[in-house]
Amino acid sequence: MTMTIRLYRAADKAACLALFNSNMPKFFTADERTEFDRFLDAPVGRYFVLEVPDGAIVGCGGYEVTSADATAKLNWGMVDRARHRDGLGHRLLAHRIADIKADASIRKIVMDTSQHVAGFFAAHGFRTTRVIPDGYKPGLDQVEMCLDL
Repeated sequence: MTMTIRLYRAADKAACLALFNSNMPKFFTADERTEFDRFLDAPVGRYFVLEVPDGAIVGCGGYEVTSADATAKLNWGMVDRARHRDGLGHRLLAHRIADIKADASIRKIVMDTSQHVAGFFAAHGFRTTRVIPDGYKPGLDQVEMCLDL
């Protein structure tokens, strides 16, 4: 299936919120939804959507760069929960990493996620730098990870 990864537009907001909703409560908390909603009103850095040919958005995610320490931080990456394990997350992550690597000044990528998704990022070369038990909510640990470029 042909898919397109393109920059987020304001008209994509409802679809991105629906993706978020499909991943609650296992991967995101209800409190984070408000934060994500605000983020979508004025995304920081570069934010992408993964679109299938019929125009449906099945994934989203982006990053921001901190030039002071030559670091890119992944933000708000997700795929429609019904489409997990279809390779969409791999495709979206590969796109974000390639986009980051296009800037030779960036030396590393950092991000945080839950224990449920850390293995996905580890399979792409990210290493765990810190785990905060119950960092998001009871039973949902915050796992900080890094990929050196």
